[in-house]
Amino acid sequence: MKQQLTLLEPPPDWRIDERTKEIGRRGLAQARAALQRHSSAAPPAPSPSDDIPRAA
Repeated sequence: MKQQLTLLEPPPDWRIDERTKEIGRRGLAQARAALQRHSSAAPPAPSPSDDIPRAA
C-alpha cells in the first residue's frame, strides 16, 4: 500500500466566534458549579470495611 489518504485541512479563515466561546465558557462554569454542589452535598461513601460484619 503506497497510497495514503489526504487529510482535509480546514479553511484558514475558520474560527470560533467570541459569542460561541462565551456560551461554551458559561456552560463549563455551570457544569463545574453543579458538580461542586453535588460533591459537597453527597454523604461520603462508606468504606468497604464498614460493610463487612465483624466477628464477635
